[in-house]
Amino acid sequence: MIKILELIGFALIGGTVYSYLGMIGNELRWPVFFGCAAGTLAIIIYRKKIDKKKAIEFKTYSNLEF
Repeated sequence: MIKILELIGFALIGGTVYSYLGMIGNELRWPVFFGCAAGTLAIIIYRKKIDKKKAIEFKTYSNLEF
């Protein structure tokens, strides 16, 4: 799932760059730009949340003694 999110993130970053540089004079420039930027930001926040959850689980399991 992480690889799929990375690919989607790269596509959104590409859309952001294209809308900023390649859509000059187009009325859809800013909605596309902010839509792609918001999607990228959502993926970053989701990945950090998942990484934090995994770190807490690892810390919990590493403290167990057998």
